[in-house]
Parts: sequence; C-alpha cells; structure tokens
Amino acid sequence: MRPLTFLSFRAAAALALLWLAAPAQAEPPEPTASGPILLELFTSQGCSSCPPADALLAEYSDKPGIITLSYSVDYWNYLGWHDTLSSPANSERQREYARVRGDGRVYTPQVVVDGVQHVNGGNEAAIEMAIRNAAKRLQNVKVPVTMRAEGNSLVIDIGAAPEGSDMREGTVWLAIAKDKETVAIARGENRGKTITYSHPVRECTPIGMWKGEAMTLRLPLKDLRTIGGDFLVALLQVESAGPILGAAEYQRQASAANSP
Repeated sequence: MRPLTFLSFRAAAALALLWLAAPAQAEPPEPTASGPILLELFTSQGCSSCPPADALLAEYSDKPGIITLSYSVDYWNYLGWHDTLSSPANSERQREYARVRGDGRVYTPQVVVDGVQHVNGGNEAAIEMAIRNAAKRLQNVKVPVTMRAEGNSLVIDIGAAPEGSDMREGTVWLAIAKDKETVAIARGENRGKTITYSHPVRECTPIGMWKGEAMTLRLPLKDLRTIGGDFLVALLQVESAGPILGAAEYQRQASAANSP
C-alpha cells in the first residue's frame, strides 16, 4: 500500500485529534442484501467531453440506492483554464485506483463504480452495466454503514463483516463535499459555459481502521463545518483504492450549515 498522499494536513490533523472509535455498544445496523452503490466521477472544467458526464452524475445523485461524488482533477489545468475545484489530491485518488486495478487507465470523464470497475462517465449504458457487475461482485461482502447527527457530533456506525466474507479489513474515509457548485468557465475548451457540479469533493480523509467488527466513530460537526462542506460521505474501503464495502451519506440542512 502506497503512502496516502492525497489528504490535506489541515483536515487530517484536525480529525486525527478529534475522532473517537470504539466497539459499538448498541445493535449494529441491520445488514441488507446489498448496500448503496458509490459512483465517483473524475472530471475537469477544462475537458470538453466532461459536461455531459457532470449532468449525468447529477441525475444519478437523485436515484435511490446511489451515492455520488465528483472529483475535479488538476492535470488539464495547463490547457488554458485552471479548474477552480481541482486539486492534486483528486488526481492522486484517480491514479491510485488505476494502480490498484493494474490497468493504468486515467482519463476524463471517468466513473469508478464501487471501487472495482471504471467506465466513461458520459456513457449511461456503460454505467448501468458497471453498477450491475459491481453489485454482483460485492453482494456477499457489503457492510452496513449509517451516518447521523447526534447533538454536536456526527455519528458513523459500521456493521460487522458478513459471515463467510474474506474482506475483514478496511479504511474508513470521510469525503467532505459541497451539495452543488456552479462555475462560469471563461477560457479553455468549455469557455462560455456555466456548469453545476454535484457533490464536488473538497477533502477525502481517513478517519479510522475497521477490522471486521462493528464499530462507531464520532466526529465534531463544528470542525467539519470549518472545512466548508455540506455533503458528507463515509466510505468503508479496502486499503486506499480497493472495493467499497459500504457507504453512507449525510447532508446538513441549510439552517445547520449556517449555524456557528
């Protein structure tokens, strides 16, 4: 496993000091036949093929059983427009997926489905097929994950590994994103366009390690607010870029997001 190079020092330091993990005292969430599917889109404001994929991801974000995240990469910034949402961290996550898969495929728009399969992010038929394939591949290893606010804390409950599962170790990640972000693009291949991005990621930070047993994580919501995200996703993932074993989303209401 390569060193995790794509988390910011600020977020990592804050969360490392404040997160608390302990075996769950209450009953873990009831397991289901299959948890939600995670779609991660790697996109760029400087990519002329990306706007249809950005729009398609927004449609998927409204579908039940689907969780979506958008990562703007920085490797097209030299083409005349600096992507305002891009970061080296997002590009590194995409490269890490390619390294773990072993195919080296890094492109935009690229959708990674539950960490196990990649397809063109603008091809709905390919995404649907990948969703079915991922669900079948991971149906016996999925782990229930839930998120909720409890006072001033964000509580993440992670269930135990299903009986017979050979995947009993994973990293718990917290992706901090905006619900939506609209950008007017002045230069580059998409000049003159105004594009709305659904769930653009600002931070993706490891917050705990899972060893196959039920556990609970508690994070202070006030510290998460300072990072600037109102859409949060907890990911249970094998290492840094393996299969997604479970995921859950939490969206702060406008009144909560604006509170001190």
